[in-house]
Amino acid sequence: MAGNAPPSANLSAEMSRSLGALVCIVLGCVTAWCAECQSDGWRAPFAVRNAEPLNVLFLQATPESAQVLPRGESRISLHLDVINHLLFDRAGDNRFEQDFEVQRLTMAYTTGLGNGWDVALYLPVLARNGGFLDELINVWHRWFGFKGGGRASYRNYQIHERITQGGHNLVSLSKPAAGTGDTVLELRRSLGQSGRSFWALRAILKLPTGNPAQQFGSGAVDAGLGVLFSYQSGKNLIWHVNLSRVWVGKPTHLGASARDMVQWLIAVEYLPDAHTSLVLQIDDNRTPVVVGVPYADGARRSLTVGVSRDIRPGMRAELSITQNQFGWPARIAPDFHLHAGITWEYGGLKSP
Repeated sequence: MAGNAPPSANLSAEMSRSLGALVCIVLGCVTAWCAECQSDGWRAPFAVRNAEPLNVLFLQATPESAQVLPRGESRISLHLDVINHLLFDRAGDNRFEQDFEVQRLTMAYTTGLGNGWDVALYLPVLARNGGFLDELINVWHRWFGFKGGGRASYRNYQIHERITQGGHNLVSLSKPAAGTGDTVLELRRSLGQSGRSFWALRAILKLPTGNPAQQFGSGAVDAGLGVLFSYQSGKNLIWHVNLSRVWVGKPTHLGASARDMVQWLIAVEYLPDAHTSLVLQIDDNRTPVVVGVPYADGARRSLTVGVSRDIRPGMRAELSITQNQFGWPARIAPDFHLHAGITWEYGGLKSP
């Protein structure tokens, strides 16, 4: 994307075709995924939020259902996210330029504490580089006749991030890097069930274990409080809603202030059989850092579609793709975000 009115901002028809093709591909994976076991519980929402680089410097409330693990039950997950960024925009002396790729591997551990409480720990490892997706995305665009949002103007596999405010550099990165990200701790409390509705509260703390000089964290402690809601609408349809308030600390290497956020998520989970969930979810928050480029300062909202499938008892896998610039459901987000995960549950987790 380039210029004050990036081409992809006006590609709603093309994005509709893109999302349709994307949904068909993801749903097609269902027929190829085999399993011989019963579902142990809800599989959604996916642990995917808007991974725009300034956004992920700060606490992101991981999407969750209102299901809280009882004592003696635990869950271990590994999530791999491959995130391709492309956005070039400017307004006067303010610039917003991103062209690089991030691979992020996150280990998550959740265990029940009893009396309606559980606790979760998230440990990410990140790599920033030129990646491998640029030409694949170009091929995707050529297959479906898309203009590519300005990709033809930039060479493949480069590492370029430059964000300026009033001519002052906030971010300037051009070399590969790898390291740990910020660690997140979360405590959840079930509020019980009312009919088909399930409620829980959450408290979240982000610790500055990532390197802020490499934009692997903000260098500050962030905190959040939120509510989780899940509603089982009949046998095959579940709705999940997350609402959180996040208080951010002052970033140490950004050269600009950050603002607190309200983060929300809506997800719908459809169960075509006892082993499979088809998921569509939208997440949103306002940009934590205002650069002064109206388009790039827009809402961090993304649309994710995917499938989760039981592999064997207590084990499931998931695959999703996240879309940017798709009318109201998706605004400023990475150009391409592929998510894959695997989860092990043990201790006898049952459906809520």
